[in-house]
Amino acid sequence: MDLPHTWPTSPLKRDNLRPEEIKEFLRIRADYEKSAFVTEGHFEVRALNAKEFTTPVPPEESAVTAILAHSSGYLYGATSGPNAHLFFYNPAPDADACAEIGVIASQTQVVALAEGRDHCVYGLGNHEGRMFLFRYTPCGVLLEQQDFAGLGVREVFDLPAEDQLFFSTIDPCHGAGKIDLRKLELPAEPGADLVADMYGSLWLLTETTGTVLHWNPVAGDSPQAVGAIGSMGGHSPRLLPATSGAYGAGLYGRLFHISEDGVTPLRCQAPFIKGRELYNRVTAWTRGTTGGEYYGGTIDGLLFQFSPLEERVICLGKPTDQPRITALACTAGRIYGLNGTPEDCAHLFCYSPENRELRDLGCILARSERPWNGYRCESMVAGKDGTLFLGENDRLGHLFRYFPPL
Repeated sequence: MDLPHTWPTSPLKRDNLRPEEIKEFLRIRADYEKSAFVTEGHFEVRALNAKEFTTPVPPEESAVTAILAHSSGYLYGATSGPNAHLFFYNPAPDADACAEIGVIASQTQVVALAEGRDHCVYGLGNHEGRMFLFRYTPCGVLLEQQDFAGLGVREVFDLPAEDQLFFSTIDPCHGAGKIDLRKLELPAEPGADLVADMYGSLWLLTETTGTVLHWNPVAGDSPQAVGAIGSMGGHSPRLLPATSGAYGAGLYGRLFHISEDGVTPLRCQAPFIKGRELYNRVTAWTRGTTGGEYYGGTIDGLLFQFSPLEERVICLGKPTDQPRITALACTAGRIYGLNGTPEDCAHLFCYSPENRELRDLGCILARSERPWNGYRCESMVAGKDGTLFLGENDRLGHLFRYFPPL
């Protein structure tokens, strides 16, 4: 016999409620209304092209789908939509604004950005079911290449490379640097990921067949296939950059090491929920607090630690009841992650290796430079100063900046 379900009622509906009970109820209610949001650390949000300086990136074109923490200290980001835009953010106090660099291409999804050994920003985009690669040469690189012989003072100050070095709130938005699409021989399928290892070599993963390609853009070569981690389309869409080469995950979440010599299977696999082995995918990676450990997240929302030397995987748990870990980053001695699907409200969580504590921190809410909820955030990196940057992949996308607690 099924018992009738009884819903909780408000204490205020009780007769003869004592004053102390009313005060306690108000305290509980106040705590409850704030409990869903991140309450430790501090969130700020930045619009893509602040309207105070220039025309903002249109709403349908501002979904941030890839971000990169550059060695210069700048953050580069790319959007997807009817027009894909490239932008950068300078965290310096006299700047602190997102500035659009330019349009990459139309009807494009940008899936990844990486920094090459020449310090240029390389990107992977998909257009009409096929991948393409592009390069952005920052002004700092252009400045190093500039020959100043015979130039006068006025000519030097008119150089676009000089402008970006003096980027500030006075003039934060300008057409500096150079975006060029690379005409290369590529597989006729969409791209899934692009990463750079510690030596600046670039590794490319295709979406359909799981083919892995090595690319040396400095030499002007086309990407060369080194093997495949795919099997019947069951590979994971993310690569983990290593000291040399990369790691990837194939069918059932089985891990591989990738190098110029080929693809080598390892004796371990990503954790999974029983009965869902066939659907297992690694959806996020990050390097840990030490050089020999890495962390990954799966499509079922499981966080795990990966030791390549021991070829060992340890499942650390599931931070929320939501599926899919979309991004991971390491800062302040902790591993931070984003959890949730496009249909959910994104959660930020953290794992502390010191005491092995895994905690859901809550939903994303910023109060400056404007009040803004981050419902759909699917990319995250750690900046040089230890802050985290989150890209909002939504109709009206923003860049979030998170200051972890000390």
